[in-house]
Amino acid sequence: MESECYAYVRRSPGSPYRYETMKEHVDGMIKYLREKWEYLATLQKFERLLGVDRDVLDVLIKLAIILHDIGKSRREYQETCTISCESFPYHYAISSRIAMRIARSADLGIPRIKEIADITTHKPPLGALYLSVVVLPVLLHHYTTISEETLFEAIEKSRPLRAIEIHEPCRELYVQEFRALLEHSKKFRDAELIRLLEKAHEMLSTSNIIELSSLPLNSNWELIRTYSTQSPLITLVEVVTGLVNMSDSKIACIHREERFGLRECK
Repeated sequence: MESECYAYVRRSPGSPYRYETMKEHVDGMIKYLREKWEYLATLQKFERLLGVDRDVLDVLIKLAIILHDIGKSRREYQETCTISCESFPYHYAISSRIAMRIARSADLGIPRIKEIADITTHKPPLGALYLSVVVLPVLLHHYTTISEETLFEAIEKSRPLRAIEIHEPCRELYVQEFRALLEHSKKFRDAELIRLLEKAHEMLSTSNIIELSSLPLNSNWELIRTYSTQSPLITLVEVVTGLVNMSDSKIACIHREERFGLRECK
């Protein structure tokens, strides 16, 4: 158990032992989305609507998938997996703050969350895209199962954390995932995107202690007010959050229930 990174483990009397590794979860989500027409349609739609190269958007969405559960890699959480780890409190808030840390380390200009609703220009800067495609979908990917109050509570409970220690098998996994995505992105010759991924890889390669950056918002309700407005980037946030949630739920069901003969995941 100690040599693995887990997305889920369930050991309970009267129920079969079930588990899903983080690698199974992340790789399964990427493979699932790659085969869905909705994913290709998203890349095509926002390439036309925002002037964003679909290859760059594809890399950012894959980065969101890689990062969406990185908060579960916290050593304190993973140590409970030797018994059972079905719940990882406020991990999505921690994950989004790690995503922000990567952006800060790459000196990526990240706007305030409330500002993205006002960005309507063609070909928005990478910082605005990163906030819309990575940070916010990572924070919001459990939107179908949590309330606004639960989201706010998660943000507040993560706020005192200045850094977390990553479980070593998880760190090794994320180093591999970042390296693979970095090599894939080099063919597109986008220097800013490559630097971002280089910093992500470097951050996990050099230490298992990750500092957390704060989210770019002044209040929790500011997030809800921004999310309720209409703009191309807000639409992008909603679409990518939906894709991450859809693939997250499907792959979790397949690995945690279907393969153990509990039910068919449709």
